[in-house]
Amino acid sequence: MIEDNLPKGTQIAYIPTHAEGDINHPDVEFGFIVRQAQDGDYFCRYWNKRYPDELRTKSNWEKTPKGNLLLYASHPKTVIDGTIFKYNI
Repeated sequence: MIEDNLPKGTQIAYIPTHAEGDINHPDVEFGFIVRQAQDGDYFCRYWNKRYPDELRTKSNWEKTPKGNLLLYASHPKTVIDGTIFKYNI
């Protein structure tokens, strides 16, 4: 499990429960943290699987259970920083 209070831009992998911890499962999503929710979960943004340097959604954060997140860097920090700036996240 990941820790609390991770900063915006921290890269993560969302591993759905049915993937049983398999980082290579086709339903795993890669993205980054926007902020932590009051209940301890995280609001995240995820990359589009078809266009890996584009966000899956351009206007929404997705609340994700903290227990399903793993620290995982899938993109260079410059891409994360540029995306945060581009979409004013």
